[in-house]
Amino acid sequence: MSQQNFPYPDTLIIVFAREPLTGQVKTRLIPTLGKEGATELYRRLLDYTVDNVIAAALSPVNICITPESSTTYFTQMSCAEQFETSLQTGHDLGARMYNALASGLQQYSKVILIGTDCPFLGKDDFQQAIMSLDANDMVFSPAIDGGYVLIGAKKVIPEIFTNIDWGTDRVMAQSRQALSDNDFCWRELSQQCDIDVKEDLRFLTLHNDFKDLFLNN
Repeated sequence: MSQQNFPYPDTLIIVFAREPLTGQVKTRLIPTLGKEGATELYRRLLDYTVDNVIAAALSPVNICITPESSTTYFTQMSCAEQFETSLQTGHDLGARMYNALASGLQQYSKVILIGTDCPFLGKDDFQQAIMSLDANDMVFSPAIDGGYVLIGAKKVIPEIFTNIDWGTDRVMAQSRQALSDNDFCWRELSQQCDIDVKEDLRFLTLHNDFKDLFLNN
């Protein structure tokens, strides 16, 4: 990763991602977009997210990919010299997020973790999340579907990520309960929308970088 002077060098921004293989990404959108269409949408969301985080130039960036993903796609990105890659580890999403955050906190004071499903997150959101950790243990950007699109931490324990019904509308509510049960102090930022199912595609018509997907529909 190229050396750069960041305004928040004590923070690591992690992007959870996977290689955009046909038929293996955005599977819940395949009935609507087809395998090729769903893969193309994922690739564009992935590229946009990575470019967006790099352009924000706030902190070092790590792209954390699934074990079955090849690093080739990521090392061939035009901005590849500006991030490092690592592998996700853990038996479910909660374990993978906990492990990524805990690993990052071994080297950095704060870690912000996002996925590739929310192109509406921007520099201001990342900066607000980083600054929120000055006075909080964790920070979240809730999603309108009941999950969250961003999580940040300056301390973390496995209990925050256990007994969570991942992929349901109960994720944020259950996370709040876990945070409260473990005496964590947290802040929630503005609610965001992510792109997971057919009904979510309407949000992309509001985004200048994705409007063209719907010009012929």
